[in-house]
Amino acid sequence: MPDVNIREARAGDAVRMAEILREIGWSDRRNTLPLEEVAGPIEKLIEHCVSDREGHSIIVAADEDDTVLGFLNVHWVPFIMLGSLEGYVSDVFVSPSEGGMGVGKALVEHVIEEGKQRGCMRLMLTNGKEKLSYKTGFYKKLGWTERPSVANFVYYYREPWS
Repeated sequence: MPDVNIREARAGDAVRMAEILREIGWSDRRNTLPLEEVAGPIEKLIEHCVSDREGHSIIVAADEDDTVLGFLNVHWVPFIMLGSLEGYVSDVFVSPSEGGMGVGKALVEHVIEEGKQRGCMRLMLTNGKEKLSYKTGFYKKLGWTERPSVANFVYYYREPWS
């Protein structure tokens, strides 16, 4: 694994994060837009997360030159049924050039530890079954359990990026 530093995201990381999404090919629509147009909303989301550290954590894995290699976003949600917090991991992305090098694992392990420190009951995420991370059992290898009896629903207010 390359030397990685896990740190809080900064507004200046937005362009590199947009580049990673482009490298992955996450959204055909997003990839046709100028990079700055994609990075702008990411920067605002970083600023939002940083201003509300109790509710959100957005972290990056950076190399020795402080170049962002991957990022993770988690939301700390009061969950009445659990009588505790639940961490909802909404984003985990790693540059394809760093895939398989332990960057994603370092990000996920960091958030597992943060959830433990916050006294969370559990962490949750959604993983597309067509994604490489699902096909290779990435999360299962890190101790996550797939819930076969739970359906995942979304309600869209507008068309998403992807």
